[in-house]
Amino acid sequence: MADLSSLGFNSIAIGAGVFIVSFLLLIILWSAVVRALFSFLGRSKFYFIPRTLKELFLSVAFIFMLLSVYLAVLFTDRTLLTGEIFKIWEVLLIFAAANILVRIVLTGLDAHSRRAKDRSGIYRSVGLLKGTAGLVLYLIALIISINVLSTEVGQVVTILGIFLVVLLFVATFDQVKSIMAGFQLGDYYIDSGNLVAIDGHIGFVESVHGRSTIIRRFDGKKVVVPNYRFFSQTFTLSKDHFGEITIIVEIKGKNGDKIKEKISGISSKITIDLKEIPDEYKPQVFHYGVNEGRQLYSITFKVVQDSDVRKIMDRFCSGLSAEFKDALNSVKLEMS
Repeated sequence: MADLSSLGFNSIAIGAGVFIVSFLLLIILWSAVVRALFSFLGRSKFYFIPRTLKELFLSVAFIFMLLSVYLAVLFTDRTLLTGEIFKIWEVLLIFAAANILVRIVLTGLDAHSRRAKDRSGIYRSVGLLKGTAGLVLYLIALIISINVLSTEVGQVVTILGIFLVVLLFVATFDQVKSIMAGFQLGDYYIDSGNLVAIDGHIGFVESVHGRSTIIRRFDGKKVVVPNYRFFSQTFTLSKDHFGEITIIVEIKGKNGDKIKEKISGISSKITIDLKEIPDEYKPQVFHYGVNEGRQLYSITFKVVQDSDVRKIMDRFCSGLSAEFKDALNSVKLEMS
């Protein structure tokens, strides 16, 4: 490695002058570029670029310092460019550039996520994408730096890195499938408020995330469904933000029409009293069979997204029990 102390005073003075001049020129040029970007992009969807670059002034100044050092060495002693000092310079430049790139990418994801009118597609996975993008970019910078310091070691590290990525992909294959499915769900199928039936669960979609969808069932419980299940299973979907519920009632009696009339009256009263059932959808009561002296009826009605179906069932059970007393054999919920 070259000895810096062997440089003469004139060489050091020239190098210092080149460093100062080049550094100041780069700073002035950078300021002009940022102002120009504010003028062209300040009101566009890429407004975050000049704003981020302005916030990264110290990181950019550090890169300019490294470039100015490089120019100064060119005018003093070029043998330094072949020594270990130059490798350290390259590593510093790589990580400084990676830091700027990561900040721009992450800020861009945040900015577009805030401006998005919905949370569909890629915007559902912003948190995951930010963490992954930062990790990948810094990992690439590390591998490149190792290759700079030692080609042999760098090749081994690169091979190991690729092997680990493949192993991680295989180990988390279902999660990867869910992430990829999450990019498509909002654009083509699922959105918050939709009524969906999948994997034996029926309820309203409460939220869709990068890897999973949360469904609030009619019984009030929340279930988490991996996004890839929507592409590997058949599911039913209603986008009108209303769910249809059917209650099956068994009542002992001989006069089926009179019983049906009483059930219709109870159902109408409950519909008026409860906000969970839209007034514009009158419950439909059907007499569909007789089983060992028991009259079988179905009561079908609509419910809104935030309905507490347990409260609805409580009112129906109470109302039917009060009306038919011991003649009431069973009341059970079916969902379709």
